[in-house]
Amino acid sequence: MLHYISYSIKRRKIANLVTAGIGVMLVLLLNLYFGSIRSYRDQLADLAENVPIYCQVSNLSGTMVNGLFIPERIADALERSDQVKDLSYMTVLMAGEGDFKEAEYSKYLNLHVVGANQAEAVGELSDDMISMDVERVNDFFASDRMECIVNENVLKNRGWKIGDQIILKCYYYDPASELNKVEIHPMGGVVEVTIVASMEDISGKTNAIRTDVVIPAKTAQNIFEQSGLPFFADTVTFHVKDPLQLDAFKMEMQEIGLVEISSEAMESYAGYALMVRDASFIANATDLRHAIELMQAFFPVVCILVLLIGYVVSYLSGNSRREEFALMRLQGAKKIKVSLVFLAEQMLLVLAGNLVGDVVIALAVPAFTTMAVVNVLVFVAYLIGAAAAYGRMSRGSVVYLLSAVQ
Repeated sequence: MLHYISYSIKRRKIANLVTAGIGVMLVLLLNLYFGSIRSYRDQLADLAENVPIYCQVSNLSGTMVNGLFIPERIADALERSDQVKDLSYMTVLMAGEGDFKEAEYSKYLNLHVVGANQAEAVGELSDDMISMDVERVNDFFASDRMECIVNENVLKNRGWKIGDQIILKCYYYDPASELNKVEIHPMGGVVEVTIVASMEDISGKTNAIRTDVVIPAKTAQNIFEQSGLPFFADTVTFHVKDPLQLDAFKMEMQEIGLVEISSEAMESYAGYALMVRDASFIANATDLRHAIELMQAFFPVVCILVLLIGYVVSYLSGNSRREEFALMRLQGAKKIKVSLVFLAEQMLLVLAGNLVGDVVIALAVPAFTTMAVVNVLVFVAYLIGAAAAYGRMSRGSVVYLLSAVQ
């Protein structure tokens, strides 16, 4: 008899260790499963941050991205859009110093003036190439003040210096001109601007255009407005703010009036099309999304497996304790009460296993939200499986349980 009791106690300890061990295993495996999904999502978020989608306004045929006539409404709409970041645009004017007669424009019209909303909009120009600190540079380009930055070579050749006020007579490019026959016309009157800084010469650089004077884009817009002329941007570039919302971005661009490039379109200077360099991002994002969807598709299977494990382990553990169950029944305990006692013991073991697994995960990769989800999933699925197992055992009669023990 003592030998049987000792054997029964030993068997029960083994069953308890198995239950707790399986709890630890389930916690580790499920954390690995959810961690893989989280890792793919993090990679997708990093992709959106590290692989920006570059966009550029072009003509309908996609053959020109500079020297265009991009309407002011498009530039303004892009500036207001929540889908756009790093918007960069400029317009190009010709100017001469002083209030000369129109008949003499060929003699005086020798200054290339660029209105830009940031330094990067002006070809190869950057903030560190301008003779003032970054904060002042940003303030300059964001303003609409009658100020300008002048090429250091132009300053030297004309004898200008920072702080001088210069008078410019500006001419604009005619958007109605035919291809390869662009004309310029006077804007009417003169403007007076103050030189606030100098800049390095960017002539001869890869993507640079000759630039003698730079004014803020808003200042250029005001000059067009005061002359009763519609403003046109020469070049517009930007990045998609949230590449993961690419469909919403493209829909908004269509609403703004930017269309897809058509190889059949005729050559023109009108800037109404949008080049979106998203092929690399889409390819990588599609692979990551497929991986996430595949992992998520296994979630119901994972839940069923945890439930089945809970059922099998609880059923086997219950079989090893049939004699205890039968003896408690013989002492007058009700089926439901005995089943709840056994179930409570089983769930305590599962919680102990969960706790050990949580400690291991917290030391390796602390992700407390995932740990909480895993604990709930294991507990609930195990509870259902264990309840089914002990419920099934409780339906047997005392005689059957005793005979099974023998």
